[in-house]
Amino acid sequence: MDYLIKNFIDIKNNEKEFIEKAKLAHERFIFAYGKPFNQVSSTWFYRHYNFTTLTAGCPLYYKFFKDLKNIIRKFSKHNKPLWYQCWLNFHKQGEVLKWHHHENSSFHGYVSIDPKNTETQFSNYTIKNEVGKMYIGSSYQKHKVNVLTPYEGTRITIAFDVFDEKDFKRLYKKIGKIDINTGFIPI
Repeated sequence: MDYLIKNFIDIKNNEKEFIEKAKLAHERFIFAYGKPFNQVSSTWFYRHYNFTTLTAGCPLYYKFFKDLKNIIRKFSKHNKPLWYQCWLNFHKQGEVLKWHHHENSSFHGYVSIDPKNTETQFSNYTIKNEVGKMYIGSSYQKHKVNVLTPYEGTRITIAFDVFDEKDFKRLYKKIGKIDINTGFIPI
């Protein structure tokens, strides 16, 4: 299998607080990057920040990110240097993601915080999104979100891309060495 599914029991058991702190992090994002007029999407601005830093002061997210780094490291099956960028998908029903992939990185993943009744469809398999469920796999695997029943409010997931030194070399060729996410975190 070229992907891994993991369930975070802490997210399931503390769903309300994870959602509340994700909303606070989104407010921090808007404050820092979305002025004026809340024009910047936390999804489409993914290359310029790291969601991890927006959860400062929240012990539940602190533990989650420590666990996530361990899972990423084990999934990679090597000890070479790795970095990750991480962003918040904060979507109303009409804003869910269409077909896309995450080129230039080694792995892509996401964790469902408040997934509503949705699934993530990949080219050759589909994953039912549930609170606390994490997916990690190849970045080149095309995928999209399917809304199974209409929902009110906001669908919340945390997404991440993992880079090694070769990935950065490809990225540098594409966009140069200057315009990269300054929020990359070592794993």
